[in-house]
Amino acid sequence: MRRLIAVCCALALALGVGAAYYLQAPTDAALRDMARENPVNPRPSVALWGSPSLLGEMVQAQGRTVGFLLGSSELGQSAEDSAHPVRFFTENDLGFDLISVGAGGYQSLWGAIEVGALDECGALPEKKVAFLIGDQWFMNEAGCTPEAFMNSFSEESFRECMENPGLTAETKAQIRERVIALGVDAQTVSDLTDNSVVAWANRAVADFVSGGERRGLLAEGLAANGPLERYGDSVVEPDWDALDRQAVAEGEGACTNNDYGIYNEYFDTYVSDKPWGQYYEGDPFADWSETEFSDLRLFLAVCEELNITPLMVIEPVNGEYYDIQRYTKESRLEFYDKLRQVLDEAEVDYVDLSMHDYDKYYLRDVMHLGWKGWVQINRALCEFYGAGVSAAEPTASSGHADGAAEDNDVPGQTSAQRDADAAADEMLEVEGAGKEVMEGEGERS
Repeated sequence: MRRLIAVCCALALALGVGAAYYLQAPTDAALRDMARENPVNPRPSVALWGSPSLLGEMVQAQGRTVGFLLGSSELGQSAEDSAHPVRFFTENDLGFDLISVGAGGYQSLWGAIEVGALDECGALPEKKVAFLIGDQWFMNEAGCTPEAFMNSFSEESFRECMENPGLTAETKAQIRERVIALGVDAQTVSDLTDNSVVAWANRAVADFVSGGERRGLLAEGLAANGPLERYGDSVVEPDWDALDRQAVAEGEGACTNNDYGIYNEYFDTYVSDKPWGQYYEGDPFADWSETEFSDLRLFLAVCEELNITPLMVIEPVNGEYYDIQRYTKESRLEFYDKLRQVLDEAEVDYVDLSMHDYDKYYLRDVMHLGWKGWVQINRALCEFYGAGVSAAEPTASSGHADGAAEDNDVPGQTSAQRDADAAADEMLEVEGAGKEVMEGEGERS
């Protein structure tokens, strides 16, 4: 009896706290009004990442082209680097606004759900999305870890994705299967995808208990938005050569204690004691995750079914560092070839930076984009989203990008891939299980 009373008291307390949040939090209508009043945020709050409906309101209220850049931990770093997209597209009017979404552990499956949800909520009127592919996603045989996925999972995004009539029943079933496999409760998945009275009641109860707190966080994120003054007729193509020179200067200034193009703080903290120049002598790593490749194909299938044009980015790594791990040049060439094959089969465009594994300042550390790398991507984004900036050549497309080449005149390589820009500083958060893999390899080396 005492146990039953305790359970009832705990339930009453939970409902009481939920009711307090629920009554104090802004309504859904109020949140939509806030989104329309403060539509611009190059780097929305984490709460807003999981609310495609409010992102849709922001985009539709902006009155001009808004592009999305999805990725992982490279987007979570501070925008002190002058070429980091969050800073670059805030300080430079290229005729469109860019919203960057993603953090460490946000991988292919999350991207598939997010794109389906954004499309359903009207956030992709241009039917375009850019996606940064993290090499570290594929280092764990199981792909995305349950811990990483649950950190990125949004019930609202999942439900909106499942509501999208453009997706086939087969694709939705594959997404549901993967979501459950990565730790989302099967009953929760059922409640989010079922339109029965019972499922509606379950969603209503869940919203009553925790929805108030969620709406409070959304309101805080929207309140932080500041409208940017944009003038569509003021678009001037950047001097990409000058930006490239600035990138080199910033990189040189940030990397003064090593010869590997790694910014000082990272080098001292993480890799100064590594056996540089001592190449790994064992068998090259060959277990690139088929599960993650499958999730990437699922992302591409979502784009195809919804008639969304993706711009994929193959990121480089620091070759000098990876060559002393199991991820040798031979191993990476195998990975890059497989990745290009998947993209070619899907017939999508991609920017291939894999040929820059040994070039300084394309990365800021051993795996996160920086300086020159961001300039190339910024230029590719300008070409991709139009915006009045001339595109001398099309973005590298399937069947043309040659990631094994070392020089800059690779057939099919874009003008964006031959230029670069600026940035420097800040820390890493390695995507998903890539962190454990890399740290473990470093200890064994």
